[in-house]
Amino acid sequence: MKTVLIGLLILLNAALVFAQDSTSMIMDKSQNFIKTGDVAPDFSLTDQNGKTVKLSEAVKSAPVVLVFYRGYWCPFCAHQLSDLRGLLKSNEKTQLFAVSIDPAAKSLELIKKIESDGKGNINYLLLSDPDAKTIDTYKLRDDRYAGKDVDGIPFPTVYVINKDRQVVWAKIEKDYKLRPTNDEIRAEIEKLK
Repeated sequence: MKTVLIGLLILLNAALVFAQDSTSMIMDKSQNFIKTGDVAPDFSLTDQNGKTVKLSEAVKSAPVVLVFYRGYWCPFCAHQLSDLRGLLKSNEKTQLFAVSIDPAAKSLELIKKIESDGKGNINYLLLSDPDAKTIDTYKLRDDRYAGKDVDGIPFPTVYVINKDRQVVWAKIEKDYKLRPTNDEIRAEIEKLK
């Protein structure tokens, strides 16, 4: 009985240690995701209004929160994107971009749907990565959907990126129902000030 109890305590301790590293237990270590400490790969993507956003230019003026979401059709993504309206403080320089394979027209539909709740406007840009090139560069493609209509969708992911384009925090989830809270993301943004 004592041996079993000690074994359980060891397992519990190991679980707590791994839980502190947001990517350690979530994903297979053979997948080489962009993670904390890496330089965030540059990209040029078009926002919902047809304007080009280049990461290397964006980080020059302020840190960036980069969110990869599955698509306009995903209720968990819509909920996350809705909540993200409350992430940034007014007059804060931090920028927020949300990336999916959705074309701009679908992003605009999603924005209208979210804003119809009367809780405010989307105060960040939704970026289109229709060929999943940026998603693939970040190694976030969810292969469980290969060959399906939504081929190219990413694992739900949030990065906080500093002015040197270094990833200072990453949360990558294999379970599409799990997303970091605004408080978790906010704590990482505050560390950059």
